[in-house]
Amino acid sequence: MKRDRAPGGKAFPKNAKSRRPTGAIGVTPIAARPAVKHALLLAAVIGFTFLAYANSFHAPFLLDNDEIILKDARVQAVTPVQLHRILTGQYWETASNGLYRPLTTLSFLFNYAVLGDGADPYGYHWLNFILHAVNIVLVYALGLAIFEQIPAALLLSALWALHPVLTESVTNIVGRSDMLAAFSVLAALLCHRKALEATGVRKAVWLAAIGLAAAAGIFSKESAIVLVAVLAIYDFTFGRAASWRSRIPSYAAAAIPCLVYLYVRSQVLADASHLATPFYENPLLGAGFWTARLTAIKVIGRYFGLLVWPARLSWDYGYNAVPLFGWGLGNWEDWKAFAALVGCAAAAVVAIRSWRSRKPVLFAVAFFFATLSPTSNLLILIGAIMGERFLYLPSVGFAVAVVWAFHALWRRVPAGQPAYRYVAGAGLAVLLIGLAARTYNRNGDWLDPQRFWLSAAEAAPGSYKANMSAAANTFPATQEDVVRSIRYADRALAILDGLPDSQNAPGAYHDAGIFYRNLGDRLASRDAAGKASARSEALYWYRKSLNVLLRSERIELASDERFRAENARRGKPGLTSLPSKLYLDLGRAYLRLSDTPHAIAAFERGRALESAPELLEELASAYRAAGDPRKAAMALVEALAMDPNRVELAATLVELYGQIDPQGCAVTRQGGTPSLNPDCPLVHGDICAASRNVIGNYLRRGQQFEAASIRKIAEQDLGCAPGLLN
Repeated sequence: MKRDRAPGGKAFPKNAKSRRPTGAIGVTPIAARPAVKHALLLAAVIGFTFLAYANSFHAPFLLDNDEIILKDARVQAVTPVQLHRILTGQYWETASNGLYRPLTTLSFLFNYAVLGDGADPYGYHWLNFILHAVNIVLVYALGLAIFEQIPAALLLSALWALHPVLTESVTNIVGRSDMLAAFSVLAALLCHRKALEATGVRKAVWLAAIGLAAAAGIFSKESAIVLVAVLAIYDFTFGRAASWRSRIPSYAAAAIPCLVYLYVRSQVLADASHLATPFYENPLLGAGFWTARLTAIKVIGRYFGLLVWPARLSWDYGYNAVPLFGWGLGNWEDWKAFAALVGCAAAAVVAIRSWRSRKPVLFAVAFFFATLSPTSNLLILIGAIMGERFLYLPSVGFAVAVVWAFHALWRRVPAGQPAYRYVAGAGLAVLLIGLAARTYNRNGDWLDPQRFWLSAAEAAPGSYKANMSAAANTFPATQEDVVRSIRYADRALAILDGLPDSQNAPGAYHDAGIFYRNLGDRLASRDAAGKASARSEALYWYRKSLNVLLRSERIELASDERFRAENARRGKPGLTSLPSKLYLDLGRAYLRLSDTPHAIAAFERGRALESAPELLEELASAYRAAGDPRKAAMALVEALAMDPNRVELAATLVELYGQIDPQGCAVTRQGGTPSLNPDCPLVHGDICAASRNVIGNYLRRGQQFEAASIRKIAEQDLGCAPGLLN
């Protein structure tokens, strides 16, 4: 009798369904299961997963969510202009990082403007969970294709859906790009299976579905480019009976959207400013080739550790959470790299030996490494050394291997010993409940910002960013909290202390400066209240704040010099990456030390970089205190040009112009209430000068659209002559 071979490698007679071993997983053939049963089982898995994520739907906009969603004007209104900007602009509106993910940004537009979620995170989290639920269905379908058994597929989908390491993609709103990319790869793979079996029009429909899925993924996140490799892995593992010629249409359908994406991305980025990935985000950028690759292999070992035991999770693993490989046998970190290298080699050997009889194992290993490859830093160095979000899709391969191992153990349990199977089933139930509980607990971290920052510092004590965030973003309610925060801040700076300015992290020193200033304010307020004599202690922290801010400035200037040179070489001279916020806080530190001249100079330096309303208001207050109402008024006019909603500034401007031009036309009293007269030459000139400053600052940031918008308003609405705006 002709015999077929199941994907797990066990031969069984064709159509002899009743001959499967009694008690094995999946004793009932798939064909005999009604579709409604699949739906009910999936509903149970998704429902259980929902319970694990039930406490995540009100988690606030942490990390990149603020910049990518709340501060991106493109997602706040559905207009042709904003749609064009999304399709032709970088992923980050406020930073140049070389990412192009228009469909992800469009999904945020859908939440913000179409559904009306705005700044309420609830709707964003719901859409993220729905995407995760869709991917659960796809993983279940993949499990049916691999194992041909419903219990194995169900276990696969549950293990994957509940794993705590996935929370950074599901609960972190901007992790949506990872879920969209995963949807693309899984959906296209399942469509490819159907396309191999179909002919004529049906085959064309499945090929079109592959193309649409590929386009959705690659335009959501660049890592979806692994799709073609995943199709090849599946064909090599399970689809060897089909001819390579029959597979070519599927590969073409997947590859064409990727090629289109690469072309469009190159055009978009050609018009954008260039900002190189800094060393402190990915230390591998400053290492030699082999040092970087051995460290990257060590990271893969850490990923495996997180998948096996996800007890300690962190949102950041930057410098120096993963020390570079040091080429020393006495270094424990180097032994971790050797162990990871041996583990990767062993996995490759197991996969090769499994290509005939244990096909799920071969698929699991190849899928894991293929889908991890874009972010592994083995092929190309990316903007981060490590991130839990990078495991969203590769963890499917890990779950396949776990399910296969459990299946193999289950089949070795004697059929006449049901007690062993009860124990195994109970153990599996405990495992799933444990994963759900850890996921629920991790989502509690995301829900509580203070707990979120502190948990990261505990999980990644070597990360300067995790430590500084724990210091800067937590509220010190007690003296013990203050001491703890100081310890975190000092630890973060100690981690960075040995780095040269060319590799150092200016943001850490900036955050430390704000933190130390706040400590001084805390002590100064006690002094003002007469509760304690804390003036000398406050001055200590103010001086410490100033020192670290000046260190931040030195690092920023070194970075900006490289930024200017690189962009000038690319034909974009005059750009700058210096943040005005640094000079705002420098000015505040000088004011705390009663050094008004240096404070004004710092504020003016920031003003020359960005027309930030908060900075301009501080500058105006400093000028008023120094007895210069005219410069104070000009600063406030510029603040209003940037943010017309700051109506409270109007009364201050009336007061200032009343002092500057007491007998002139600057202030009109029509109707009995004094108000500013924009037609007065003095006021009109200041308005046009302010518009010119705003335009120039936008141009120095490479923000052509914003500069053009201000120019249009100044010329058409405010009547400024074009020559006054150049």
